[in-house]
Order: sequence, then C-alpha cells, then structure tokens
Amino acid sequence: MSSSRDTLHLLLLTETENDAESLVSLMRNSGSATRAHQVTSLADLNEQLQDKTWDLMITQPNVGEIPYEELLKLIKRLNKDLPLILLTEELDTMVMESAIKRGAAAVVPEDESNLLLLVIQRELRHLQTRRELRTLEVHVRDAEKRCQNLLESSKDAVAYIHDGMHVYANQAYLDLFGYASTDELEGMPIMDMIDASAQQAFKAFLKSYIAEGQSQQLRTTGVNGDGKSFSMSMNFSEATYADERCTQVTIGSDADNAELEAKLKEISSRDLMTGLYNKPYFRAALESAVDKAVLKGARGAILYVNIDNFGKLKSDIGISHADTVISEVGTLLKSQTTDKDILARVGEDIFACLRMGVDAESALQFAEQIRDKVEHLLIDIGNRTVTSTVSVGVALITENSSRPDEILQQSHHASDDVRKQEGHERGNGVALYQPKETEDHKAGAESLESLLKEAIKGNSFRLLFQPMISLKGEDTEHYETLLRLNMPDGEEMSAGDFMNSVDISDDLKRKIDRWVVLHTTKLLGEHRAKGHNTRVFINLSGASLIDEALPAWIAVAINAARLPKGSVVLQFNEEDASQMLKQAQIFSSALRDKAIPAALSRFGCALNPMQTLQHLAVDYVKFDGSFTKELGSGQNALKELLKELHEEEKKTIIPLVESATSVASLWQLGVDFIQGYYVQPPQAAMAFNFSDDDEV
Repeated sequence: MSSSRDTLHLLLLTETENDAESLVSLMRNSGSATRAHQVTSLADLNEQLQDKTWDLMITQPNVGEIPYEELLKLIKRLNKDLPLILLTEELDTMVMESAIKRGAAAVVPEDESNLLLLVIQRELRHLQTRRELRTLEVHVRDAEKRCQNLLESSKDAVAYIHDGMHVYANQAYLDLFGYASTDELEGMPIMDMIDASAQQAFKAFLKSYIAEGQSQQLRTTGVNGDGKSFSMSMNFSEATYADERCTQVTIGSDADNAELEAKLKEISSRDLMTGLYNKPYFRAALESAVDKAVLKGARGAILYVNIDNFGKLKSDIGISHADTVISEVGTLLKSQTTDKDILARVGEDIFACLRMGVDAESALQFAEQIRDKVEHLLIDIGNRTVTSTVSVGVALITENSSRPDEILQQSHHASDDVRKQEGHERGNGVALYQPKETEDHKAGAESLESLLKEAIKGNSFRLLFQPMISLKGEDTEHYETLLRLNMPDGEEMSAGDFMNSVDISDDLKRKIDRWVVLHTTKLLGEHRAKGHNTRVFINLSGASLIDEALPAWIAVAINAARLPKGSVVLQFNEEDASQMLKQAQIFSSALRDKAIPAALSRFGCALNPMQTLQHLAVDYVKFDGSFTKELGSGQNALKELLKELHEEEKKTIIPLVESATSVASLWQLGVDFIQGYYVQPPQAAMAFNFSDDDEV
C-alpha cells in the first residue's frame, strides 16, 4: 500500500453491503489494513470529506439514484485529492471515456478483481507521490524562506549574478553600493560595480573563473552609485537562485562601512491607507496556512473581496473620495472579522481575508454576510452619500493545496465568476471557486477555435524572433519565427499549445501556417531592405504536410516579398514526419524543387531517427531540447547523431542553450548553430547584434 498512513481509508458506494464487504475483503486479503465507510448519500459524502482525509473511493454507477458524476463534482468542489474508481458490469468504451473525462481515475469491470487490485495499487502509489510532493514543496518553501531570511539579515554583502547581470542583492549589498532597492539593481551588469581602472583585470578574472568553475577570490576596486571608489574583496562561487544556475558574489569591504553594521529596516506589514495588513504579510500568512493544511490536515478558506465598478466610482467622485470609500469598506470588513482572521488589502480596490477552521458552507455564509453588510453601507463624502457593492470569491484551503499563489488566484477567478451569474452582471454576489469541469472541454475548444479565427481575420497574432548563432563563422543572420496568441485575459498562448491540439481542425491549422508565412516573409523583406543578410525559419504544423498546394503558394509569397532563394526555411517536426512519412517526403521534395530549404525539428526522438531522415529532403536538422539538457550527464548519443548528420551534409541546430559551458561543449562537437536564452530570448524585432563577439 502506498498511502502515507499504515491503514487504507476507503470510501465505498455500492448497491449492497455484501458488495462493499467483498471489496474490503479483497483489500485485506491483498495485505492492506483497511478501514472503510459505506456512503449513504451526497450529504454523507460531504460530511465525510469535510471531517477527515480519505485515500480512495470505489463506486458503482447510480447507486441509490446518486450518479457517479455528482460524486466527482462534490470531490472537485471541495478540492479533495481523492481518486475515484468506477466499477461497471462490463467494460464499455463510451462509459470509460465519459468517466475519465469527468475525472474518474479508472473504470474497471466488477468481476476483474485482479485488475482492480492493480489499478488500486497504482492509484495509491500516485496518491502517495502527490502527497509527498506537496509536503516537499512545503519544506522547500520553508527552506527557501529561511535561506532568504539569512541572506537579508547577513552583514555580508551578497548578490547573485546570471549572465553578468544582477538578479538578487541583499540589503547589505545595496547599502554598500548606495542603492535604495533591489529593483534599482536588478538587470544591472556587475561590471558597473567595478571602478573603471579595474575593469580589464576584472574581465580577465571572470574568464578564468568561468573556465575553472571553482570558488575564487578577487581583491579589486569598487565604485558606488555616487561614483566613490573603495577597496573590496569579492568571493565568487556557483549557486542556484530562483531555479537558475548563477554565481554568488560575497563582498567584504576594506573601508569603514558603518552602515553594514546597522540593523536592517523592518518592512511594514500594514497598508497605510486602511491600517489592514498588506499583500506581503497576507501572502506569508497564506503560506503558513497552506503548510498546516498539507502537514496537519487543517482547513480554511480565502475570501477575495473586490469592490464592484470601482473605476467608474472613482471617476464619478474623484480620487480623494474614492480613498474614503476604500477606507470605509476596509473598516467595515474589519468589524466583521475576528482576531484569528487575517484581513488584508491586496490591491487598490481588493481585500482578502484568510479564515481557518471553516468548511465550504460556513465560508460562503461568511462571504454572504460581508456582501450584505457592504451593500447596506452608507458612505458620506462631502455633501453626498454613496453606496457600493462587492463581489466575493471563495477558495478552499485543504490538504490538496500546496501553492499559495494558486489559491489566491482561484479566489480571484471566483470573484470574477460572480458577474457570470444571472442577475449579478454588475457584481454584488458570492461565488465558490469551481475547478473547470472536463465536460466543458468542448466549449473551451470551440472558444479557442473562435479566438484563432478572429486572430487570422484581425491580424492579431504576435510574431517573435529568436536568433540562431553560427559556431562556424557563417555571416548570414539566422532567426526562428515564433507565434503567440493574445488571450482575452491578457496572457499569451504559445503556438505549441494550440497547433498541437487535436481540438483544432487541420484546416484552421493550415490557415494559421499560411498567415505566419505571409507575415513573416513581409517582415523579412522589410528587414533585408535595410541591408541585412537574414535567413528566417518558419514552423509548419503537421496539417500542412498534406497540403499539396502549399509549396507553390509559399514560393509565390517569397517572390512577392522580393526575397532571394534560401532566405526562408520551412521547418516541421520529426513526430509529424514519422507519422506522415510519405506526405512529408512529397512535401519536402516539392520545397526542394522550388529551391526552398527545409528543416526537421525536434530530431532524435524516433526509434531510428536517421531512417526517417533518409526519406526527407531537408537541409537543416534541429535537435530535440532534451539533448541539450543531457549535455552534462552524457552526450554519446548526440555525438553519434551529429557525426552521421555531418556525413550526410546536414547543418545542425541545438536549441535551449542556456550557458557558456554548453556552448563550449557544442562547439567541440561540431554543431553548426545554437539557439536559446543564452543567446537571446524571443524578441518582437529582428534586432540581435550578430557582429558582437561578446554576445556568445
């Protein structure tokens, strides 16, 4: 058994007690100490889920007129990590598909006891892994907090440097160089901290440090923000910060820096306007609450209180009076809370309340109480009285909660969902966060397809360009075009998230491909007209490989943009080519007939990648990113493939390059081009300085 406890806690919903007993006997005979509860109703299940943590639920369909779908909805509503196994009289693929889509862990025929045991054991292993992961996340977060506190309280000046730029500095470091905050320093080259007279020696030291990769010390001359020079000793060592490999720099000053001995200033935990807690304090309290939920089974809820239509209200009454509204609402909220609640102002017109020891029902009752009180609040401003309303979103904190920011976001979404309720289009309501139902998938797919069609129609896609650097001194500038979709919530969706989706029609994918080709060639033509010798790689979906008319159309688009032969490379991936080998062969040959180069991307994942390649007329081969990640642990497979590819006179590209060490290894292996964040992240313009040798 893989549960975190010695005893398996099992929920059962079966037609008869004999059926339930048989399941318990099955588990016990398999060696699992089992405590089971026979669920009698949805209310009973709700009570059981609220009172304790269960490991597994096994049910038959529609027992006592309780559809299993309702069980799954309740489990999701309460945010419980509870695998549900559905037992059926016979294995029906439609039933299985429907159940899995709705969130069931598995569907097993009733008479297949051995299969059921295997499924149960698998689900318990997975459950145990998830629980351990959540616990580890708590411990990691706690360790990170302790480490951060040590850094912040350290009298030593400490900074973390990535690619020569500051990504973090503690207060002592800021004080030493005369900066007010980390924001001022973030992204600033460490070279700016070195006096001009010492910069050449500092550069030489860095090259030596990077080559040797061992901790080293340097005595040099620093310069603060006021231009004042001082002697200092710098210690360099490898480290990791925010999951990025970087360099830790610790500085001891030879000067009399009395400010380093001073106590660090305490950051206020209060919002100045309302006197309530601020967002950093609230987030810390939320982290603590999540830790207790994961480790000790505590429960609670977050209330996200958003003042409705505040922008319009501020416009009507003015900024100063709007501040009065915020203060009055804050005072009211404070009057409704207890000393155990954590109430904070987390945005201009947004409050959040953390209340522990409550279930979904009591949290919603509290939210409704707040909503009602605010609705009846009369606020005097000058010679008039105004009223306001709030939309309150509720998100539950349970043993399944491991990421504080995610819970806060859930409460935010719930607040937004209030306006989707009938009669609450202007807010003034309460909503509990509901995980997206799987049955809404089709509607979501249709919505995405509509967004994509509108993006084509309105030319609202966004093109980004990421440079590829030649390791063999080729003069031509190389870029890959990357596609982004602007979403209604302001976020961006990468092309891989929708072009690889089975829910998006092949016809639409082909239209998107043509849009990218058309707009990329136009931009490339404008760029080359400025004197740049540039080549661009354009990605095509698998759907385009069966578009027999596309090669000729691409040739026309290239000619229309007045681009020379070879300046546009069409790229498709190995998986698509392997699945549609004949079509990919015809397509790549058609491109070659039109003097259009082709590239095969995500190369090396097929069982026999070279065999697939033999059928394709491609000039470039771009490896799968996993090869880059494996550089440090072994690169024999990459080395052998590179040797074969070079014998076939294919030019090779390695993506996801993020360090100078990787560049050195790839150069030794004879790679033609590299691409990745070490060179440059994707940008909105083709503006990389290929002539600057220091860039790589």
